[in-house]
Amino acid sequence: MLAVSAGQGGFFFLDAPGGTGKTFLISLLLAEIRSKNGIALAVASSGIAATLLDGGRTAHSAFKLPLNIQNNPDAVCKIKKQSSMATVLKQCKIIIWDECTMAHKHSLEALDRTLKDIKNNAKLFGGTLLLLSGDFRQTLPVIPRSTYADEINACLKSSRLWRNVEKVQLTVNMRVKMLQDPSAETFSKQLLDIGDGKVAVHENTGCIKLQTDFCTIIDSQNTLIDRIFPDVHTQYVNHKWLAERAILASKNVDVNGLNLKIQQLLPGDLMSYKSIDAVCDTNETVNYPIEFLNSLDLPGMPPHNLQLKVGSPIILLRNLNPPRLCNGTRLVIKTLMKNVIEAIILNGKFQGQNVLLPRIPMIPTDVPIEFKRTQFPIRLAFAMTINKSQGQTLSVCGLDLETPCFFHGQLYVACSRVGKPCSLFVLAKDGLTKNIVHSIALRD
Repeated sequence: MLAVSAGQGGFFFLDAPGGTGKTFLISLLLAEIRSKNGIALAVASSGIAATLLDGGRTAHSAFKLPLNIQNNPDAVCKIKKQSSMATVLKQCKIIIWDECTMAHKHSLEALDRTLKDIKNNAKLFGGTLLLLSGDFRQTLPVIPRSTYADEINACLKSSRLWRNVEKVQLTVNMRVKMLQDPSAETFSKQLLDIGDGKVAVHENTGCIKLQTDFCTIIDSQNTLIDRIFPDVHTQYVNHKWLAERAILASKNVDVNGLNLKIQQLLPGDLMSYKSIDAVCDTNETVNYPIEFLNSLDLPGMPPHNLQLKVGSPIILLRNLNPPRLCNGTRLVIKTLMKNVIEAIILNGKFQGQNVLLPRIPMIPTDVPIEFKRTQFPIRLAFAMTINKSQGQTLSVCGLDLETPCFFHGQLYVACSRVGKPCSLFVLAKDGLTKNIVHSIALRD
């Protein structure tokens, strides 16, 4: 399917809607190449997706991409030509990039420039075979304080490289086929209609009506918690039970409230860990007092006052030891110590392994104040944002849509975490919610 002449390279996009067995196919490709002593590099845009791939890492970690890639159209990967990573890239037979639709177009263009330079080859990606996989119905690159036009402009389809792509499409929903459930097949079709924007929209409100055969409509947040985490005060010790369920919401503020509310239901004492915050420029210390820095609660950063209990699920916010500990890895707390947290990995290739999590310094890149926060790089993960959940597979999923979806593909991503309607519980007034779809993102 993807065969090309040696040295000629190639640029493929594997269009894989949720449930089509994309990860299984990628694993087969990786195993086939590696069985013949070839080097196959597997990366993903999200940490959760990276943990599902054999030897997978996040693209930012593997290619040393700049953190502010959206502001740097001429960026290159920070890989020296004489480094060991450059040697790997020179000898690599294929690079597979999963969940590529979440990546900024500058990331792909930076990889193209870097491979041409490392291999001294002017061909596309230096003659390396590149396979991108993903679904443009899902969320696009997140651009802070942006408009819809900015989102589309950052999409891979807006890149100068996209004209060279060859599209390969998966069509059979393997999740439905394996379940052999008639309701799951109907659910799959309804899901694609939501992703394609084919669901009827109410003229006055701009909302869509969720059908009763698509999900279970919930009328309150407490009921939603009871349906997703029944008897959590006793069941939390079952890590398999904990790993296969979560509540998703649009915004961090809703996620934080849900996490604290559910954690209170667990037995045991609450332990608080307070961060050490300081501005990087000591001359600015007077302008930004410690109390102000402590009050900042930023996306992608742990809170100043991190409150935890033994048995709580958490999600990693930084790459600590790829591929085992990537940004997005879910864990459960085993032991709380003064300076270290012992946890057990819940998902992926390293499921069940014990790890130690240290405090680390973190500097946010999307705020005008340059300051450093030293804290455990984790947040609670009973609930998580819809964007953070992309790549996650759940057996039971709850959606808190009291704050409507505001981003392309969010509703589609949230609903596609499960394979059948009886596993999806939605908190939405009268079953009405927003569905943001940019038609240009779905165009070939």
